[in-house]
Amino acid sequence: MLLDNFSEEQLKRYEVYRRSALSKPNVKRMVGQILGHPCSHNMSIVVAGFAKVFVGEIVEKALDVRQEWGETGSLSPEHLREAYRRYKKETKLTYNYQKRLFTK
Repeated sequence: MLLDNFSEEQLKRYEVYRRSALSKPNVKRMVGQILGHPCSHNMSIVVAGFAKVFVGEIVEKALDVRQEWGETGSLSPEHLREAYRRYKKETKLTYNYQKRLFTK
């Protein structure tokens, strides 16, 4: 099984990831503000799930960046910015939303 091949550090991260969740009421409120009308409970669950996967991917990329740069310790904002930059490049992510994530 896949979990059998995880290192101890990977297993700890996976367990934290599995237990983590975004607050459904907060997601529902945020989506409602963005869309301009109320968000259904099911939609808030879907958005929270996608957001969790997105954050997981950015964190994994940031860990790769930290390793490539030969650094240890906690992730820094620079690692996250570089991970997000790479994510956008790989996925050709485009959006028209004005607020920029992970940028100075």
